[in-house]
Amino acid sequence: MVSEMIENNKPYYLKSLSLEDQFSRLDAWYKVDFLIDNHILSKEYVIENKEKFLDLLTTTDEIIKVHAWVLARRFADSGYIGKEDIERRKSYLIPYVKNGDLTAWWNALDLVNGGYLASTYLSPYKDVFIEILKSENPGVVSDAWHMIPMLVKAGIIRETDYDDNKKYLFNVLKSSNQYIRLNAWETIIDLGEKGILKKEDLLPFKDKARELIEGEDLIKLVSLFDTNTGDFLKRLKNLDLTD
Repeated sequence: MVSEMIENNKPYYLKSLSLEDQFSRLDAWYKVDFLIDNHILSKEYVIENKEKFLDLLTTTDEIIKVHAWVLARRFADSGYIGKEDIERRKSYLIPYVKNGDLTAWWNALDLVNGGYLASTYLSPYKDVFIEILKSENPGVVSDAWHMIPMLVKAGIIRETDYDDNKKYLFNVLKSSNQYIRLNAWETIIDLGEKGILKKEDLLPFKDKARELIEGEDLIKLVSLFDTNTGDFLKRLKNLDLTD
């Protein structure tokens, strides 16, 4: 029934990729993979009409532009757009990188690690990112630190660039916002497992870990991050955060 309804609306879906309303057009491009999987669009059709997507990467509408760049890596990996398409438009993402927009940093970093942009694309702005690690917004701090392994992998920052700023991440554990606090725990554990945080960094927070597993936060964390209590406790134990 659903497939039949989609098939009956095929002319609409084809037209939607070229709509003048850029918000509606972007929404349509977000559905491209789904439409291909359901045989409404062909990959060849998407490639032939890629300019309608690429225009969104350079639009003057800042919200649409940043969210269009979210799709760039996925579309490049799928072969809908090419490396040269990204290269020709890469300057349009830089103002947001320079302003410390984390979505822009994530998009750019994704393209660097995918081989679509050189690491030198972001290297000149590493001081901007280091300042984000010390943001007064605890949610931003946690999200920024989560990106550290990708930045290290890309050769954009080194341990000396972030080592003295770890305290800002641990401060997030004091947040009164439960979601932000739990997101910080997931980030801290992930960074510990990847060697960004050392066991000696984590040891002073063993009491905090005990509070976590003895309180209501643990149930919420397990739910939020689609894990189970046993696996989570094992991760803590591997980092010497529990006995």
